[in-house]
Amino acid sequence: MNEISRSIGQALRNWRIHARIQQATIAECLGVTQSQVSRWESGRDTPRPHNIDAIRRLIWGPEAEPARALRHFVEQSDQHLMLIDADLSTIARSRPLRAEPNVLDSFGWVIDPDANPACAPLWRRLATLLAEPGGAIGLNIVLPFEQDGRQWCASLAMTIYSLAGMRLCLAEPRFTRSDGLADMRLEETRIAETDTPRQRTTIWQRELAS
Repeated sequence: MNEISRSIGQALRNWRIHARIQQATIAECLGVTQSQVSRWESGRDTPRPHNIDAIRRLIWGPEAEPARALRHFVEQSDQHLMLIDADLSTIARSRPLRAEPNVLDSFGWVIDPDANPACAPLWRRLATLLAEPGGAIGLNIVLPFEQDGRQWCASLAMTIYSLAGMRLCLAEPRFTRSDGLADMRLEETRIAETDTPRQRTTIWQRELAS
């Protein structure tokens, strides 16, 4: 039995027990016998491909699985990653950003529009693109700032994903020392429906006083 088949059987068992559903009810939904469900859950039998698809839809629904996979990727990653939904809520963080302490403890205020109103227009633009991407697939945000008498630069590389009707943003925050205060900048990367090259355009820029 391959690992996918084994894990889907275990996932079915965990979901069924949590939902307090009998094997016979699951069997009726999937069009199989109760004994077949039992063999899947115990790992004694391998679900066929169409059974695996049906089990996935039953457990996670037709739209949730890609989002769950992306969230799992972020949570297990050793990179600095955040997953942001259409409400601009952070729904997942990678391991380094969940550690204590982490860089967001020191610099998270820079990318928080409540704590740093200067970045509010950038987040409003992201909200607009998550609602209606219009061909936009990525954003690159640059936010210079000063902390403890030192000059820094925050950058957010963002990729917009459309997953079965849902839109999510995968963001990679970086905070680096800077020799001087650069300009605040927002760049969009767009791709047309045709096979034309991707285009990166600076659509918003603010010069900071030196």
